[in-house]
Amino acid sequence: MSAPVRLILFISLLPILFFVSSGCSDKTLKEAEDETVKQPPTQPFPYSHNPQKLAQTGPNACVNCHEQAVEDWKSSHHAKANRPVSVRRDAAAFTPAGQIIESGVTYEMTRVGDAFKLRVIADGGQAEEYDLVGVIGETPIRQYLAHLPGNRFQTMSASYDVINDEWVDVFAGEDRMPGEWGHWKGQGMNWNANCAYCHVTEYEKGFDYEGNIYHSTWIQQGIACAECHTGLEEHLAAAQAGDYTAGLAQLDRVQTQDNCVTCHSRRDQLTADAFLPGDAYHDHFSLSLPDQPGLYYADGQILDEVFVHASFEMSRMSHAGLTCMDCHNPHTLEPILPVQNNMLCMRCHESGVREAPIIEPVEHSFHPQGSTGNQCVECHMSETVYMQVDWRADHGFHSPDPLMTKEHGIPNACNKCHQDETVDWAVEHAEAWYGDKLANSRQRSRARAISQAYANNPAAVPALLDLAQDEEIPAWQATYTGLLANYLPNAQAEDHLRDMLDHESELVRERATVGIARIENGGPALIDKLGDKSRSVRIAASRGMEMRNQEVVDPVAAREWAEYLDFNSDRPQSLFIKANQANRQGKSQKEVLQHVQRAIDLDRVNPEMHHQGAILLSGAGLNKEARKQLFTGWELAPQDPRFPYSLGLLAAESNDLQTAVSYLEETVSMEPDFYRAWYNLSLAYSQLDRPEDARRAMLKARGK
Repeated sequence: MSAPVRLILFISLLPILFFVSSGCSDKTLKEAEDETVKQPPTQPFPYSHNPQKLAQTGPNACVNCHEQAVEDWKSSHHAKANRPVSVRRDAAAFTPAGQIIESGVTYEMTRVGDAFKLRVIADGGQAEEYDLVGVIGETPIRQYLAHLPGNRFQTMSASYDVINDEWVDVFAGEDRMPGEWGHWKGQGMNWNANCAYCHVTEYEKGFDYEGNIYHSTWIQQGIACAECHTGLEEHLAAAQAGDYTAGLAQLDRVQTQDNCVTCHSRRDQLTADAFLPGDAYHDHFSLSLPDQPGLYYADGQILDEVFVHASFEMSRMSHAGLTCMDCHNPHTLEPILPVQNNMLCMRCHESGVREAPIIEPVEHSFHPQGSTGNQCVECHMSETVYMQVDWRADHGFHSPDPLMTKEHGIPNACNKCHQDETVDWAVEHAEAWYGDKLANSRQRSRARAISQAYANNPAAVPALLDLAQDEEIPAWQATYTGLLANYLPNAQAEDHLRDMLDHESELVRERATVGIARIENGGPALIDKLGDKSRSVRIAASRGMEMRNQEVVDPVAAREWAEYLDFNSDRPQSLFIKANQANRQGKSQKEVLQHVQRAIDLDRVNPEMHHQGAILLSGAGLNKEARKQLFTGWELAPQDPRFPYSLGLLAAESNDLQTAVSYLEETVSMEPDFYRAWYNLSLAYSQLDRPEDARRAMLKARGK
């Protein structure tokens, strides 16, 4: 028996102000934190790596002509998104020293003179000390950054709750261990790769794979003028010559929103920090949607941290043409009208602008004027807490539906407010007030269909196809398409995927392309999508070619795919792909081993990493190293039958059939319905001249 180990890679995967002026006079802006601005670029965590460019394009250069905009910005979370530590602003958090305990380890945050330190004290009393050099956020929570080798800045589970003046463990109860992706030293908590792009201005990650070090740079900590306005340097030169209108490009509503959502979305980054204001979002990012379980509830409500945009894209308001700036001031980020008295919402729902349904709040809400239940946002933008203290509003504008709580465990705003009442109580009232409307709503139909899809129920296929027939919102059409791909091979699902390949929305074409890669005869369609007009679709097609273990034949797509992998070579999925490429292209075993080992090191207590790594190592002929990874993974997951199964296959490839049989017998004892293992066991028995055992195993392989 020499059945090959099959390669299976799990791959994740404001209107701009148009008259910004620079250099209008010698007057300078007093920064909120004077001492941080003075830090030279040679410091490990400077305010700016390019003070000269900051002087040209930063708030100082704009304030005299745009004083109100700058003053508004200074009060915003954008302005305070990131900064170096400061004695004046941070001493209170460290006085007295803060302390949390996680997995038997004590984390102590303390001040030493004018410096701030993290002391990590293990069970035995051994202590490690790290410099805390930076701060993410302002209110309600501040996360501090420790400086580690490789010029890495790491966020910590221990974070400062500004409102309650106390330290909290933002991942309380998870007990993250060393070697985990999400441990504070792990890549999942690395600021350079995961946080910085959305917390500083003009960020460049600058990861050096060979040196395994970051050379990250930024123009300014926090999000400032240059991150949202394009053409500032040209505008500066024109302003100095007396022309205050030249040089600044106007962005339309879509371009403006695309700029906002580069950060206000959960997404995969496709280019090496190349997005500029005015660019198309889908040429640089791949948006996460509810076709990925664990991010959203089945009706589209937020579950994990998804950062607003996809929720809004799935809403009727977005489909009607509203954008961020219809509700938010671009500089303060606050609502342009009060929400407490419904003025912001009623701006459209009182007049019917953009075909908004006319609503009379008291009649609609069944709650008296001035009450919490009469506020639009309380019912339709229900808040969820993240990081223990950070409440965030859902931008999907859902209707409370307690029946879906009862059926599928989906939260509803009624019980979030009326916590002393039962779900049945909420169902009774909601059905009495809105019964027919809820029963006929697409929201409820989606919730039921997607709940079935999350449970891998075959009944989801007709339900999703029925929803897809007349779905107007591209984000939802993309969601159905992504979920239907999980049911392949299925003729109806395949027909739908092929129909969606030419959809006008990049989101839909991208999901269809991902699905087509799983179809045996999908190669021609996949090659065609390598030339799609959107990079997100081209990258999806390239990923599909990789899943099929084929080279990307289009030169433009191949270059983009290589750039994507290089930029993301600090993430395990990309490293596994690079390892597979190196093996397919006949590169050295040393290169394959380096990529695999680097990937595993990023999440070494995850058994799946060792299993995937072993598959790639085996494919490169590195069976000794593959066996080592399988044993490590099996130790981490002793009940996972894939590990003895894969060890059995490796033994069989080495013609060690007795050892192969012992591992395969162990596999089927752990998982009696592992039909493929029974099949391989039957082959091994046959080659060992054990015909009766072979016959019995083959019957098991056939489910008999």
